[in-house]
Amino acid sequence: MLSSLLVQLVDLNSPTALRSQDPEVAAYLSTRLFEWEVMNGGLHQYFFNYPDPDQLDVVLDGYDWLGLHEVRATIEATVGPIANREAEWRESLRDGRIETFFGSYGTTELDALDEHVQMFDHVRIERIRAQPERFAR
Repeated sequence: MLSSLLVQLVDLNSPTALRSQDPEVAAYLSTRLFEWEVMNGGLHQYFFNYPDPDQLDVVLDGYDWLGLHEVRATIEATVGPIANREAEWRESLRDGRIETFFGSYGTTELDALDEHVQMFDHVRIERIRAQPERFAR
């Protein structure tokens, strides 16, 4: 319920909008969005849907805020360089045809890195329970 309310109030496509939130809220939203997108369609889908390079920086900052420094380091070292290298190519897939996007899965190096992303909902829930006032709207 909380995330449903928050996503209605914050533009998740905008790193600036995410950064303007309380750091706990920004960490919650950015890391949850990242993990759920990856679990749904992989890193390729996440970076296709959120192409702004600063978006990953918000996610990385979120992992730091949550105390998940090793997770940040892993994502930054393994995923970041490939996402940056493939950014222009992903942009070329935006022809409005879903077939183009789905057909591109076999040609991205990101597919092999999906396993580096894990779910940390339990960490986010602990943070909300410890500081509910920071998430009140």
